[in-house]
Amino acid sequence: MRKFRYSFLCVIPLQFIFVFSCKEPSGNTLDNPNVNSKYTSYVNPFIGTEGNGTKHSIGNVHPGAVRPWGMVSVSPQSFDFTKMQSPSGYRHEEKKIFGFSNVNFSGVGCPATGSIPFKFSTRDLPSGYEGSSFSQQIARPGYYSVRLDEDEITVHATTTKRSSIVKLELPKGSTKIYLDLMAQQAHVKGGVIENYTNTAVSGYQLEGNFCGAANRSFVFFSAHLSKEADSTYLEYNNRTDTRFNQNLDDKPSGISYVFDNEAPAELYIKVGVSYVSTANAEENLNKEQTGYDFEKVKKEAEEEWEKELGRIKVTGNSDDDKTVFYTALYHSLLMPMTYSDHNGDYVRMGSTEIGKSSYTRYTGFSLWDTYRTTHPLLTLAYPEKQEEFVKNMLDIYDESGWLPKWPIFNFEPYLMVGDPAPIVIGDTYTKGIDNFDVQKAYEAMVKSADYEEGNLNRRGIRDYNTYGYITMDGNFSEVENFQWNNGIVWGAVSNTMEFNLADYNIAQMAKLMGNEEDYQKYLKRSKSFMSFYNDEIGLLQPKNKDGSWYKPFDPTQELWDRMNFGLRGGPGFVEGSAWQYLFSVPHGIDTLKNRMGEEQFLKNLDTIFDKKYFDMTNEPGFGFPFFYNLTKEKNWKTAHTVHNLLKEHFPNAPNGLPGNDDAGAMSSWVVFAMMGLYPHTPGNPEYFVTVPVFEKIEIQLNNDFYKGSQIVIERRGPKDGAIKSIRLGDKDVDYKVSHGALTSDNGMLLIETENRETAQE
Repeated sequence: MRKFRYSFLCVIPLQFIFVFSCKEPSGNTLDNPNVNSKYTSYVNPFIGTEGNGTKHSIGNVHPGAVRPWGMVSVSPQSFDFTKMQSPSGYRHEEKKIFGFSNVNFSGVGCPATGSIPFKFSTRDLPSGYEGSSFSQQIARPGYYSVRLDEDEITVHATTTKRSSIVKLELPKGSTKIYLDLMAQQAHVKGGVIENYTNTAVSGYQLEGNFCGAANRSFVFFSAHLSKEADSTYLEYNNRTDTRFNQNLDDKPSGISYVFDNEAPAELYIKVGVSYVSTANAEENLNKEQTGYDFEKVKKEAEEEWEKELGRIKVTGNSDDDKTVFYTALYHSLLMPMTYSDHNGDYVRMGSTEIGKSSYTRYTGFSLWDTYRTTHPLLTLAYPEKQEEFVKNMLDIYDESGWLPKWPIFNFEPYLMVGDPAPIVIGDTYTKGIDNFDVQKAYEAMVKSADYEEGNLNRRGIRDYNTYGYITMDGNFSEVENFQWNNGIVWGAVSNTMEFNLADYNIAQMAKLMGNEEDYQKYLKRSKSFMSFYNDEIGLLQPKNKDGSWYKPFDPTQELWDRMNFGLRGGPGFVEGSAWQYLFSVPHGIDTLKNRMGEEQFLKNLDTIFDKKYFDMTNEPGFGFPFFYNLTKEKNWKTAHTVHNLLKEHFPNAPNGLPGNDDAGAMSSWVVFAMMGLYPHTPGNPEYFVTVPVFEKIEIQLNNDFYKGSQIVIERRGPKDGAIKSIRLGDKDVDYKVSHGALTSDNGMLLIETENRETAQE
């Protein structure tokens, strides 16, 4: 999902401690990473925080301190976040910091969160505050620090799963700590201070209207200061939020704590967060922190990241390559975020009722983005987490009656297109992870596929069930009036292709469950994308109800003047053109290839890359470079194309993501691409194999799920060479390997390469 475009400015990196400044650093006086940090030292959280001048430009990730899948993250806000300006609140090229938030999404396409924002200043607050210039930025997993130059304050931040702790180095004189509940990145703004003393404050903040969805939630907090303020002031900002009829008049929306220091001093602030209540926020804080032991929390955060990143070990190649890889893995483990409290409480989907869960509930599943790469990566290397995510999806089905699409807090905005949850569940199940209610999962998937009334997971389902595809003169004809929840279709062809893939996964699950009738039914439905194939042009073209081709039709068109509020795509397509969607049917790629013919299939792939139709920022094309594995040039062109994309779009620099990371989807693509594997078809437990970037990759396996203890991928020969042979254990492999074989006791994958010139002799 893509929305925002930004520009490029230069940066000054120092390897292994990622220190950045708007001017030459005056020196790093902070401690180095632990010398035992094998993996966290290769993570550069600034990657993806700056624009690179391309059409989509920025990753919308943040550099803040956070735990894996953590509820809380402390991140700088480089915008005046009383306004809605950025999905992450941070852009590396900006020259000021306006404050520090405690809840932040990673890599999404619309402004959201930036919640519970604190501002620190030696100048007047809140009126007239214009932020501070800064230097000596340091970011690494679980830790962030920066010096606010104009205020002479140094900020250090770290987190637990549901709480944060900030260490402030304050100068002599007066310092103001301002908690501003009218400031955040979301469209909806407002909040209330409920209780306060000279050392503590609690309350809540509004959150909602994500990507235009008319919903709201509450983020509760409980904050404590390590010493008593010299004076305390409540701040009022009277307003009525008419969109949600939330009257905030005459209620305090902020609080200022003033400290008059006779000498430089340290101050600690810790914050607990909950989506249930301030009492639960306080309990989360007390369960996860004791006292104000900043170094203990920071050390535990680093250890947790070492453990999670250490699931995959890479050997060989440059430090830059390792940094790109481990940063991509890091970004893959940030979302979805923890949603339930330490005691298991959470707000049930679609209501304000409090539920109780024996396992962690999560929020922020960007399923259309992540089904292609992130969930397959978790299934392979973090299967216990993927199992938990599937259980979360089924809980949402129990509570709302539907599988999720883009669940955020306690509401479902139905963002993006297709029906992604059945794809995630089906792919997980076909890879052997089944410790969830399989019958309920299948029931939910079938309901999403067949039930028409009120089905916002499949906008256009009546057309789809009637014609086998979504028509351009059905409810798609009202596309100018499209909203996420009104049932109008955005992208008739794109949605048909997505529904086909969901049906394919239902079919595969039915087959494994012994339901042959359903298997045949949904397998047949999964091939209906071929109704759009126009032999005259060799591309997929939208159709009308009477079966005629929609015209006028330009297969290169990416922008269509009938779309509203910035949604992109040519006629019939979502965020792309007909060329950019041509091969976005991985389950039917052989059918498409047979219709085109071998030579035309290869020619079309070449056209997409040679004419720059390929869009690295958009998920439907993620698999395209790996489809060279289905051509006569598979021994070199897959690796050549993949490695060129890595080199062009993913440097070890703040501009190292070419577009929205989309909750880790693009970063997970990088992880797979650099390992020389790609999960080409959800629901088909196989991986394409190509030349890995590294000489050796070791993936530690969870023996509760897999027979093998690890997967070893080894490259012998040049990285930029052609493949001479591929062997798994003692067997030859023809450019693809099954999930079962890879995770068995024989999981040693050897790729031998040779100079391309030698291979062509």
